[in-house]
Amino acid sequence: MHKHRPYVVALIMALALPAAHAAELSVALDATDVARKRIHTDLELAVSPGPLTLVYPKWIPGEHAPTGPLDSMIGLTIKANGKNVAWNRDPIDVYALRLVVPPGADHLAISLDTGLATEKGAFGSAPTSSENLAVLAWNHFVLLPKGKDAEDITTRASIKLPDGWNIACALATTARADGTFDLEEASLTRLIDSPVQIGRYMKRIELPGSAPMPGISHEIVIAADSPAALATPDGFAADYGRLVAEAGALFGSRMYRHYTWLVTLSDFVEHFGLEHHESSDNRSAENALVDPILEPWLSTLLAHEYVHSWNAKYRRPAGLLSPDYDKPMDDSMLWVYEGLTTFWGNVLPTRAGLLTEDQFHDLVAQAAASFDNEPGADWRTLADTAAEAQKLYQAPKAWRSSRRGTDFYAASIFLWLDVDAEIRKRTQGHASLDDFMRRFYSGDSGKPALKPYTEQDIYDNLAAIAPADWRAFIGRHLHTTGTAALFSALERSGWKLAYNDTPNVDIEYNTKREGQIDRRWSIGLLLDKDAKIVDVIEDRAAAMAGAGPSMTLVAVNGRAYTPEVLDAAITQAKQSHQPIALLVQNDGFYRTLEVPYYDGQRFPHLVRNGESDTLGIVTGAHAAP
Repeated sequence: MHKHRPYVVALIMALALPAAHAAELSVALDATDVARKRIHTDLELAVSPGPLTLVYPKWIPGEHAPTGPLDSMIGLTIKANGKNVAWNRDPIDVYALRLVVPPGADHLAISLDTGLATEKGAFGSAPTSSENLAVLAWNHFVLLPKGKDAEDITTRASIKLPDGWNIACALATTARADGTFDLEEASLTRLIDSPVQIGRYMKRIELPGSAPMPGISHEIVIAADSPAALATPDGFAADYGRLVAEAGALFGSRMYRHYTWLVTLSDFVEHFGLEHHESSDNRSAENALVDPILEPWLSTLLAHEYVHSWNAKYRRPAGLLSPDYDKPMDDSMLWVYEGLTTFWGNVLPTRAGLLTEDQFHDLVAQAAASFDNEPGADWRTLADTAAEAQKLYQAPKAWRSSRRGTDFYAASIFLWLDVDAEIRKRTQGHASLDDFMRRFYSGDSGKPALKPYTEQDIYDNLAAIAPADWRAFIGRHLHTTGTAALFSALERSGWKLAYNDTPNVDIEYNTKREGQIDRRWSIGLLLDKDAKIVDVIEDRAAAMAGAGPSMTLVAVNGRAYTPEVLDAAITQAKQSHQPIALLVQNDGFYRTLEVPYYDGQRFPHLVRNGESDTLGIVTGAHAAP
């Protein structure tokens, strides 16, 4: 994004950068053909003669599964001393390549071609680029020695951009005259933890809010498929500056040198967020900033990934460490890693005024209602969904309500709400979950660090604030089936779940974002934008009438299906007390289902339950305005 005179750049490079041989691994990435979904990379890796196994990164931090996109490799040549080196794939571990470094060779020259994803997938295996932009994760473009800690491998990386494109990255970049950018020297761990965002249309926004730790900068960099999509609402920087301030008040430290939100707005990339220590990869719809339904909720994505800088990158469960990206990860503590982050990723935007109290309440109500209508909770525990997360992330949407998905995100909102209420009760209101966060996550501000922990560490630190058998208390949420613990936590916060015919704004947001029509709480159907049934609730009227996943809804009461026609039929049935006729197509066959549902529209909301309102206390602002 910054332009430099060529001779100045050359002088800076000559004086400021260490000699090329200082880095154990050099990575030269050519992204000039990125619009065709093709990247070329030249690697140089320091080696010693003898047998060597190279691994392609498999277990990617934050993705919680062996999701390294191995099938993106579309060309590979390895040379030593100018001659080709033969390699063989390990038949058991296909991410591993075995070879022999010839005598006299001290480095390998590796030529790697990568085809970026064009089809829907999970995280980094999903589309990551468009005609005008891309987010490139370095783990797609490297090989490293098996068993070697990536933190011990120094790297020198560069990337050549298409003409007229700009770049953003947590690592400092220096421009050359030919459109190549050199990144600051870093360990391979930090390089992989610092994706690059590149694009034709980009905007950089500096944020306030670093006090009481001045000198640590925060910025949001937006790349979009059109200049119009870069427009930000009035007060955008100040609003997100309050998020920075609230996070500082919560954690009491900032475990980074600077922080950058990489926000990618495109309808041609997969929409998700992925955490990194000094940045985050946040992807949403092209109109996410200009659509009034979508714009407020972008704050929950940005806040979630920001909280991960502390709860994931600085403090991380020991089982989620994979030093060479080849060691399998243990996902059993995702109720902390992702669950606690989800809690604060919704609370902090509310404290900062990015979400209203009513929006937050509808978000919590939608989450509670999902479990109120989820048969999977009757046979499967929250702990089990975390343990199987590596498979559940890629599980089909069909039968998700009966299977349970990665719902430790939403379920843990209630777990940690319960923990907060219990701390307040045991300390007569003198302490709260905020005190645990400052105790457990504070560190030396201004530098990234990694401090692993165990499950017992969580319980010990909670007990230091409010003595209790925290393993047993939290175990009610983790290891028991059903939803008693979840709804008890909601009700002790002063609220309970109720249904009425007023639309829920969080559900409206999800409808706009994903195109899904969610009527799980009424007739028990979840449909996609093409009228295909995504999931059914087994004890609801539509499933009992014969509806199932993958069927396509063709007509309702004799009229061609639209969401409006379905809603009108649901409303009419309450008055007429006549079954709703659903014409469905199932594998090329048609039949009509008579759905005996007469309760009208039902949308979840929170209503007060008692005198206390700890939910309101939790979401109240804590930082100075």
